[in-house]
Amino acid sequence: MDIKTAETKLANPQMDKEESLDLIVSLNKLLANYSVVYQKLRNFHWNVVGGDFYDVHEKLEEEYLAGAENIDEIAERVRVLGFKPLSTMAEFIEKAGIKETNADHTAEEMISAIVQDYKTMIKSMTEVVKQALKLDDYGTDFMVRNMIIRTEEKIWMFQSFLK
Repeated sequence: MDIKTAETKLANPQMDKEESLDLIVSLNKLLANYSVVYQKLRNFHWNVVGGDFYDVHEKLEEEYLAGAENIDEIAERVRVLGFKPLSTMAEFIEKAGIKETNADHTAEEMISAIVQDYKTMIKSMTEVVKQALKLDDYGTDFMVRNMIIRTEEKIWMFQSFLK
């Protein structure tokens, strides 16, 4: 992966740029996954129909707003670590483990797709945490563990909706 280095010094002086590359790759993959999921959430939000419209419409908006905050946090964390984050849709789509979809789905299919995407995100987040702990990067670890906790709760809630 082509890693772009920013013209800044590392915020954590104990971290070495070379040793940080695996962490940056995993953060950028998480950023890419979040960016694709963010757009998918907006797609579903705009296009949901049916008896559950209001509830699903509102929950999807809640999710994409939270996703936007996490995208910003991840990108800024990459900058704090002295690198440049991925920043184009082409880069996001290329690096993400999550794929785009069309809008022709029932509300249940949409929620099911989000559950699967969130499970993929948990794997991506876990990889970031592993890489951060190898470097004693507790800032990244703390940030992503909070994302994991929220995402696990949302998976449970969405799975409950599907029953």
